[in-house]
Amino acid sequence: MSEPWQRLPALSLKQIQYFVTLASLRHFTDTANQLAISQPALSSAIRHIETVLGGKVIHRTAQALTLTELGLSILPHAERLLNVAHNVFADIQHIVEEGGDGTIKIGLVPSVCSLIFPAIPEFIAAHFPTLRVEFHDRTNDALLKGLESGELDFGIGALDNSVSSEVEVYPLVDDEFVAIARCDDPLAKSQHITWHQLIQRRIAIFSKGNIIRMVDSMAESNRLPLKAYYHVDFLETLYGLVRSQLAIAILPRLYTTTLCDPQLVVLTLQQPQMNRTIALMRAKQSSSTPLVDDCFKLVMAHLRGKIE
Repeated sequence: MSEPWQRLPALSLKQIQYFVTLASLRHFTDTANQLAISQPALSSAIRHIETVLGGKVIHRTAQALTLTELGLSILPHAERLLNVAHNVFADIQHIVEEGGDGTIKIGLVPSVCSLIFPAIPEFIAAHFPTLRVEFHDRTNDALLKGLESGELDFGIGALDNSVSSEVEVYPLVDDEFVAIARCDDPLAKSQHITWHQLIQRRIAIFSKGNIIRMVDSMAESNRLPLKAYYHVDFLETLYGLVRSQLAIAILPRLYTTTLCDPQLVVLTLQQPQMNRTIALMRAKQSSSTPLVDDCFKLVMAHLRGKIE
């Protein structure tokens, strides 16, 4: 943490908010209306930002408003600062109104719920009884964005090449990919199948997150002409397609932890075996409190001990 008396740039949070809102809406009139300020006040705030930073952050013509290279570069940092400020003020208000030690926001991809609930909430409550905990389920891409923007304090997700160098990762467990078939499907005669056996089959897979990217990358590198015929958003839809004999589903094994359907079987995929790594993550430039840091370390130690 920097010293509290260290000199700060002559920018206010309001001005940062104006810039982030303008970058989102890309329209001066709409932004001024959204912020309930006048257009001259908005223009003045943007000019002040440009004066302090020493460069233009927007390019405005009669037809469009775009961000300059400098504007694009600073936008993620401005968004993170604004999110942190919102979280801090919300914590302060919560402490004033209800007491306690504020709020911690933990992100997770849905498939890791079996690792988290109910053990982690109970564990945090036992060690930090006055800390309010929020859990936010996201796709992996949205989880990473939430960490980088400061919206989330830390999260549990999957590693792939989309993880930014601005995110610290602490691997927990490898999660293998499996296929889900009906119990009367010819493939269900064995507990293990190869990817090559799926070439002539209609495949169902999640449409969002990094799972489809990982499967596509594996298929391309191994020259496997797999056909993802159904792209779905929800787990029960995936299972429903399999029950209806419309598809074979592909997903990581952690998703199947709560699967209790005698009609469906889980088949290990081989040649090649494919895994994703589940990890605890947080932003490197985190502005978290010492209490949040302590909570992060204890959760990591607890999860690693539980998995091992």
